[in-house]
Amino acid sequence: MAQDTIIRPAYVEQLVTALTGALKGAEVDVEQVRGDHYRFTVVWSGFDSMGHPERQEMLWDIVEKALDKADVLKVTMIMALGLEDLPQENE
Repeated sequence: MAQDTIIRPAYVEQLVTALTGALKGAEVDVEQVRGDHYRFTVVWSGFDSMGHPERQEMLWDIVEKALDKADVLKVTMIMALGLEDLPQENE
């Protein structure tokens, strides 16, 4: 049986490109919340030295520069994680 292809709105791809371009080495995960609204998780080592407000300000600055206002309203959440925020594997 053929797999369904997920087609995301252009603004989602545009934002992923903007985030990975501005935050070199970042990994961006995208999840559809409902309809054309999405949430994003950004994992980037640069966040390790930043507090939560700084992370959010940086991310939303990128969003507002990359997207039209109507599309900004479709971004429901952006979670910012540093590498230190990820669970550590036991050796």
